[in-house]
This record gives sequence, structure tokens and C-alpha cells, in this order.
Amino acid sequence: MANVDSYAQLTMRGGAVVPLANTALTEATEDEILTDSNFVGSQQAAGTFATQSLPNPVVMAAGVSAENDVTYAYVRSAGKIKLALPVSGLSSGMGLPGSLPYPKALVSGDSVIVMSNDVADREVGLSVACSNGEYHCFSFTPTGAGEHELVSVLTGQSIGETLQGRVVTHAFAMGGNNATNFSSPIYFLNGSGTPIGSVTPNDPAVDTGLYQSCMAQIALNTRVVFRTDA
Repeated sequence: MANVDSYAQLTMRGGAVVPLANTALTEATEDEILTDSNFVGSQQAAGTFATQSLPNPVVMAAGVSAENDVTYAYVRSAGKIKLALPVSGLSSGMGLPGSLPYPKALVSGDSVIVMSNDVADREVGLSVACSNGEYHCFSFTPTGAGEHELVSVLTGQSIGETLQGRVVTHAFAMGGNNATNFSSPIYFLNGSGTPIGSVTPNDPAVDTGLYQSCMAQIALNTRVVFRTDA
């Protein structure tokens, strides 16, 4: 797999910015973007720089871009997803940095993790924010026609197993190389298989992933699925 250019910004409460860059981001696998040494003098994890150098390291908005498609990006904190970040791939990044529904404070060691894929890759990503301030990312790569369930990028579990009892309030999805293959939006399904919420996937070649309102009560048997015809 190739290495690609990537860059990002985290906008803090009060307007300070954490500039991030990785000119050799590993394609098709999760990789970290460190601070941009051209602007801050060194490469550090985002949370380490923010807590050492900024007066109020609370992330209000963010934007992650890469030379190829971006499926999802998040702030990893002690092995968990603290923030799922707005993204853009081959598009202009219009609208970035995008506002976060629930701002979060960074702590030392918090890192920005990105999944950037080749433009031919079909991986679909769903990023969600919940009313309790929790965020998560889900993904799945279809290989043919049928119904496909998005699962946690950390554990491989369903949204019900991951976020039981939460209420999703905002979400966005990146559709991978499936623009001509989708035959449904992404649906949140209850235990009976009835849609209780939906998200239309963005085309990462032309669209930016920004949070939109999306209400869905998550139970243990809730799933998030989409369909393709090829």
C-alpha cells in the first residue's frame, strides 16, 4: 500500500489550533497524524501538544483530510474513542473544520487516528455522536450484493453491543467506492428489522463528512446496515 499526504486541524475553545500533518500516512490501515513541526517545531501526539502549549485544550471543531479517501478519523484516548472527527478525502474539504456536537477536553497522550483508503476501496464508515457525549466509529467493506452490517472499528461488535442504552443524536457516513452500488442509505434497525433512523452516505471523492442530526435510540439488538446491488 502507498503512503499519502494527510493533514488536520483541531480548533480549541477560544480559537487556538492544533495543526497536524503526516506526509507518509499509511494507506488502508489506521495511522496517527502528529503535530506539524513546520508550525509548532516538533512532532507530538495532539493531546500532548495541546495540554502543554494551549490554555484551554477543549476541541470544538476539527477537520481531517488526506490525499485519498478518508473513511473515518478519531481521537484515541486510553484505547477508546474520545471524538469521531469530521473528514474529507479527495474533495476540497468544504466546511472543515466542522463543528463537534459535544466538545471534549484533550489530555496528554490523546492521538488522532485516521483510516485513509485507496479511491477504489469500498470500505464504508459511519461516525456517530450520542447525547451523553460519547462518540464511536463503525465500518464495513462490502464485496458484493446484499445487506451489510457496520461494526465497531475497535471491537468488531454491533452498534447495539457497543452503545446499548445511548441515544445517537448526530452522525455522518463516508461511502467508499460504492457510489454506483448502494441500493439503500444506512439504516439503524430495531430488533424487528424496522428502520428507526437513517444516514445517507457521502461520496468521499466529492463530499465532506460533517455531523448532521440523526436520532436513534440504541438497544442491545440494534444494528446499522446498508445494501448494495453489486
